[in-house]
Amino acid sequence: MDTMLYLLAFVVVLLAQSSVTSAYQKYKQVQNERGVTGAQVARRILDNNNLYDVALEITNSTLGDHYDPSKKVIRLSPDIYYGTSIASVSVAAHECGHAIQHAENYGFIALRNSILPFCSIASNLAWPALFIGLFFAMEPLLYIGIIMLVGVLLFQVVTLPVEFNASSRALWILSSDGIIYDEEVSSAKKMLSAAAMTYVAAVISSALQILRFLLIANRRRD
Repeated sequence: MDTMLYLLAFVVVLLAQSSVTSAYQKYKQVQNERGVTGAQVARRILDNNNLYDVALEITNSTLGDHYDPSKKVIRLSPDIYYGTSIASVSVAAHECGHAIQHAENYGFIALRNSILPFCSIASNLAWPALFIGLFFAMEPLLYIGIIMLVGVLLFQVVTLPVEFNASSRALWILSSDGIIYDEEVSSAKKMLSAAAMTYVAAVISSALQILRFLLIANRRRD
């Protein structure tokens, strides 16, 4: 049973990653009709929201686009920064959504930041604790590892509304500000929805892993 749960968790993550990669490759080939780049879109959105102090930088990591609140900078991969595709403007707008959330002190951002220190430690120590607990039959350590995984799951659950809200903001801005035409909105939505599914998959995967280790711990107790 626990092996099946492990495989199921692996498949869920693999399918989600495959979905976002497929969507990205598809919509990277579809150019937006206005011909604006991801960087132009990002700068326009930031300035329209009075976020003049948020900088734009290029990162060499493919699909490593992110907003860094500590330095107030949005980092975009070259394809997103210079690209004029639907994927480029969608991802750029999504990251701007995070910058706007931070500026507005969006509720789930504050909650996520409050549990981040514990979850960062938990994500690094959970697996060593689990494996040591299993290998040396140290039941307390095994349960500590499970508790740490629950902390990671909590962080992932709180992250979901943050990501969905950023995508909703992005779609609304792209449409209402006339950055893309109405007929392009559905393509942008599909791109962002595929990306959001990776976060859903992470939640499902973590939940399955927790259930797996609980079953192992109960079996060893019996």
